[in-house]
Amino acid sequence: MRIPPFARYQRLLASFGLMVSGAIIGSAVYMSIHQHTYNQLYVQMHKYLEENADLRSDIENLNKTRNKQTLINVVNVYLLPKGQDAFISEDIQKEIEGDVKSELKLVIGQKAAYVRDSQPLYERLITQRTYVLHDKKYTVEVKSIVLIQTELTIWITAQEKKT
Repeated sequence: MRIPPFARYQRLLASFGLMVSGAIIGSAVYMSIHQHTYNQLYVQMHKYLEENADLRSDIENLNKTRNKQTLINVVNVYLLPKGQDAFISEDIQKEIEGDVKSELKLVIGQKAAYVRDSQPLYERLITQRTYVLHDKKYTVEVKSIVLIQTELTIWITAQEKKT
C-alpha cells in the first residue's frame, strides 16, 4: 500500500489554516462591534426609562398639588463629578440620582417653608449614604440644596468606596 506524499497537501493545509484564523479574527471583531452597540443601546434605553419614570412621577406630583402653590411639587437631583479622576458611568449616575430622588419623595407635598427650615435634616439624610450598584459601593455627599418656589433642587457628588 502506497501513502501519498505530504508535500502535495502542504499549501492546501496552510491556506485552510489561514482561512480558519481569518474567520476567528473576523468573528471576534464582529462580536466586539456588536457588544459596543448593544452597550450603547442599553445606556440609552436606561436613560429613556429613567426619564419616563421621572416625568410620570412629576405628573403625579403636580396633579396631587395642583391647587396648592406653597407645597413642594418637584424634586430634582443632579450628580456632579467629584474630581477629574473619579469617572462614574452614565447609567450608574442615573441610578444614584434615582435612588436619592426616591429617598426624598417624602418632601413632595410638604410646605415649602417647612422644607426650607429643615434643609440640614435632608442634607444629613443623604450625606455619607452608601449605595451598592453593580457590585460596587458608592458614597454620596451633598454639595448644595436650593429651594425655588415649589421646586427642590439638590446637587450631590458620588465616589466609589474602596474596600
